[in-house]
Amino acid sequence: MKTTELKSLAAIAVATFTMFGCASSNDRTTAMDDTVTMSETQTMTGTTDETEAADVTTGTDVTTEMEAPATALSVDALSMENTEDVGEMFGTIANTKSYTVLELARQSPNLSTFVQLMESSGVADQLTEDGTYTIFAPTNEAFSKMDRTELESLLRPENKAKLSSVLMAHVLPSEVNTATMSSNQRIRLGENSYIPITTTGTGTQITVGGANIVVRNVEASNGVVHVVDNVIKPTENAVDGGGPR
Repeated sequence: MKTTELKSLAAIAVATFTMFGCASSNDRTTAMDDTVTMSETQTMTGTTDETEAADVTTGTDVTTEMEAPATALSVDALSMENTEDVGEMFGTIANTKSYTVLELARQSPNLSTFVQLMESSGVADQLTEDGTYTIFAPTNEAFSKMDRTELESLLRPENKAKLSSVLMAHVLPSEVNTATMSSNQRIRLGENSYIPITTTGTGTQITVGGANIVVRNVEASNGVVHVVDNVIKPTENAVDGGGPR
């Protein structure tokens, strides 16, 4: 069975950077089996073009062109606790579509660390572009599960590109509803790096790179937010070292 590949924002960023000035206008990306695809440059500018879906290869070592001022963060300054019941997140918002995906994330105190890191890394700036997005937003407690030394390392100003890479792996440059997710799909991060998606037969449990989706399909004006209980981290050979099957 052929494995359908999605593409993370991390993959889009590195492809745009490494191919700048020499990329063909016919290069395409894909999201699931949708007919809507984006060229590398179109993705960054928010314009879309309809064509047949195609598999994509890209790298994982993300170096973006954004140069936001480096700001030192400490682990102690981040919230590592959920202050509201996960099942009640966004429950008081009458119309979630009146917010963008990032504005929607800001409405929940459980996502304060994710939002803070998105803003300090500069990744949040990319979500202001026209287009649609899917965010897998880790809760505060999800970050508490990370190795403290690893998290401290990511917060250092000199490791801003690494932090951006981790965060952009949580963003897809298209809207993906959980109803279209299945176990024969994966998110491609690079030549030999993938994030697997696994679902139960009934679809009651969906896991993305080891992170369970605990709140799904919260619709925003420019996409959808899925809340996850772990941080999705780019790793080599997350599924296998081969190409699409």
